Amino acid sequence: MSRPIIAILRGLPPGDALAVAEALIGAGIDRIEVPLNSPDPLRSIGAMVRRFGDRAQIGAGTVLSPEEVRQVAETGATLIVSPDCNPSVIAETRARGLLSFPG
Repeated sequence: MSRPIIAILRGLPPGDALAVAEALIGAGIDRIEVPLNSPDPLRSIGAMVRRFGDRAQIGAGTVLSPEEVRQVAETGATLIVSPDCNPSVIAETRARGLLSFPG
């Protein structure tokens, strides 16, 4: 069962990432984003992608620049959530084949 929501894990410490993702996926929440202003977000995202990337769409939120899109893409993430409609962020997200949710 998949629920049509995105879990926003603001402030998630990397040590909690796998347990939280497992609980969410078990509850049918298979779209997960870690805002880039969280503690070591790329580490959390990368760990979740490696463990659960075949069962969930995992990515970053609060993405403000094309460089951040590139960094997130390098983790294997599949989605980007940005707080605005910055054309360069949207273009980079699409160029990398990631799902885009602009604010």
